[in-house]
Amino acid sequence: MQCPKCGNPIEASDLFCGECGTKLSHQTNTTNETKNKSKYESEQDPTQSNTTQTSTQYSTQSNPKSEQFSKHSSDIFNEAKTFFLTAFRHPDKELVSPHFFSYKTLFSIIVAGFLLSIILLMILIPAEVAYFMSSKASVVFNISLFLLITIAVLFGITYALIKILNIHSTLHKIFSDFVLVNTLSVITLLLGLLFLTIHVPSFAIFLIIIAILFTLIAPIYLITKYSHNQLIRMPVIYSIFIYIIILGIILLIIVESTVSNTLSDLSSFFNTGY
Repeated sequence: MQCPKCGNPIEASDLFCGECGTKLSHQTNTTNETKNKSKYESEQDPTQSNTTQTSTQYSTQSNPKSEQFSKHSSDIFNEAKTFFLTAFRHPDKELVSPHFFSYKTLFSIIVAGFLLSIILLMILIPAEVAYFMSSKASVVFNISLFLLITIAVLFGITYALIKILNIHSTLHKIFSDFVLVNTLSVITLLLGLLFLTIHVPSFAIFLIIIAILFTLIAPIYLITKYSHNQLIRMPVIYSIFIYIIILGIILLIIVESTVSNTLSDLSSFFNTGY
């Protein structure tokens, strides 16, 4: 220990400094010891301080992330609710307005429809289909993927015809309206699959046919609405004619490939000796 005034070495039991005569108090000693002890502990155990700091920093970083995720989920849910209300109440107003829905909401709705179709097909398709195909899961996935590709091809044709007609609209707007218009047909198709699972085939087939027809008519409906009050490159009737020709070619290719694949599968099935 040292004298707080002159720095002369002193003992803990000394009452006065032998050098300068300053009166020594136990409070000064205790204070110095406490400070030294605190400094020693902080030097010897930095882990606790670092742990507290890390925990505080992690808590500060994780809270904004969770809040941001919650905000995104809430935004998608609210916009999806507006999307379905618009699709059923006033789709015509939406098509002629400059408004469009965000990509995250549109793709969330598409993924939800894709998953619902997979679930219904898994219930609908019997396990015995594995005798003819590789597996039930692959059949379900192929059918769902075929439906998704069909919708994508129809959108590509629609977008190309709109650009050929020189209709001024963005890709985002056309995609948003295309998903909006086809919402009713997709819901009708899912209802048809649902009625097939509960063994009401006649009404189910009726709904599926309506869904297919409405899906094929949707591009014509979009082109007609977009061409209103716009200076287009050619009459709309010609674009509809081109659309029908393209559909005919695609359907011809699909039918021929499907028939040939079915005949090949049946031939291999009977040749195996079942």
